Amino acid sequence: MGKDLKGRNLGRGLSQRPDGRYMGRAQVNGKPIVLYDWKLKELKKSLAIAVDEAKRSNLMPDMDGKKVTLSEWFEEWYSKYKAPTLKNGGSPSYKRKFLNYYGVRIGTKPLADIRQLHVQTAIADMLEAGRSTKSVREATGILQNCVEAAIANGLMTINPVIGVIVPKCEKVERRVLSVEEQKIFLEYLERTKSWYEEMYKFMLLTGMRVGEIGGLCWEDIDFTEKFIYVKRTLSYDYANGKKTMRMTSPKTENSVRKIPFFGETKSILERQMDKIERKRKELGERWRQPEEFGNLVFMTSMGSPIGRYSVESDMRYITSQINDMYRTEAMYGSTVQKTFERIHPHALRHTFATRCFEKGMTPRTVQEIMGHANYNTTVSYTHVLDDIKAKEALRVGDFLQNDNNKETIEYESLVGIM
Repeated sequence: MGKDLKGRNLGRGLSQRPDGRYMGRAQVNGKPIVLYDWKLKELKKSLAIAVDEAKRSNLMPDMDGKKVTLSEWFEEWYSKYKAPTLKNGGSPSYKRKFLNYYGVRIGTKPLADIRQLHVQTAIADMLEAGRSTKSVREATGILQNCVEAAIANGLMTINPVIGVIVPKCEKVERRVLSVEEQKIFLEYLERTKSWYEEMYKFMLLTGMRVGEIGGLCWEDIDFTEKFIYVKRTLSYDYANGKKTMRMTSPKTENSVRKIPFFGETKSILERQMDKIERKRKELGERWRQPEEFGNLVFMTSMGSPIGRYSVESDMRYITSQINDMYRTEAMYGSTVQKTFERIHPHALRHTFATRCFEKGMTPRTVQEIMGHANYNTTVSYTHVLDDIKAKEALRVGDFLQNDNNKETIEYESLVGIM
C-alpha cells in the first residue's frame, strides 16, 4: 500500500515521489506498467486505462486477421465470450455444432480472407450432405456471433454472414399419439412387461421432458399434497468419445415447476418404487446405481441413470415390434397392413399436451404444467385437434345469425390467444 509525502495511504500501486509527482505501478502478465502525474486523480484514471488495454492486448497476442484462421479464432471467442454465459462453463455440443458444420468447411481460412461466397458455398454443401435447415441455421447463428466479435477486435473488416441465404426451417408436424395409438402403445407395454412401462405411463401423465424424467428424485415427489416438483434435469455430454453425465438446472426458468398427480400417478410411482427395490436386491453387487445419483426414480434395469439415447433406442424397438404385429395381422387376416409411426420421447410430451386440451384444460393451466416459457408455444399444440375444431364449429351452428346466442362470451378470457 503506497503513501504520499504526509504518510497517508494512497492505495495499491500508488505512491508519491520526493519531487511531488505521483507514481502508479502495475503488472499485467509479467509486463510492468509505470506512469507519473502531478495529479493523483488523473494518474488513477490513466493507470486504469493502461491496465485495461494491457489485459485486452493479452487476449489475442500478436493476432492478425491474415494469420489467424476461423477455427483458431472460434476457440478464442468461445472461451472468452461464449463459454462464460453457458451453464456449467460451456457445452461440448455447442462447439461441435460449429466445428462439424463450418469448422470442417472453412475453418482453415484466415479470418480476413473469408467472403460471403465462402459461407454461402458451405451452406449449400451442408444441405447437400443432408443437414437439416434448422441445424444449419443454428450453426450460422453461432458463426454470426463469432464473426461479429472478430470485427469488433479488428481482425475482420466485413461481415461475410450478412446477406447469405439459409432456407427457412420446414414446419415439422408434431408426433402425437392418437387415442387409439396410445391404447396400443400401453397394451404393448403391459403385455410384454416392459421395464419402462411405469416410466412411459408417467411421461404420458406429466408431460415431462426425458431429461427431467432422468433427473427426477424421490424427494421431488410430495405424496401428501400430490405434487411432482421439477427442479433439475439429467444432462449427457460427449467429449473426445467419452460420455459424461451431470445434473443441471432445467431448460428455462419456467421449467422449474410443480405438476399435480393425474389419474393413476400415485399407483404408478408406488409400483416403480417396489420394482426398483426388487431389482436392486436381485442384482446385488451388479446393481450399477452411482452414489451421486442414488435416489433417482427412473433408471435402467441395471441401475444406471437413464438418458435420452436409451429411451430413444427402446422406443424404436417398440415401434418395430408393433409394426411386426401389424404385418402378421395383415398376413393372416387378409387385411390392409397398418403402420405405427415411429415415436420418440418428446412425442409423449406432445401427447400429454394434446390430451390436456381434449379434456378441456385452459391453455394457461397447460402452460404452467408443461413449463413453457412462451404462451404461444402452448397454444400451438391446439393445431392437432382437428376433431375438436370440427365439433366446436358444429356447436356454433349458424355463425352469422347472432340473435339467438344463448351463451355470453367472456372476452377477457380470450386475451392472449390472439
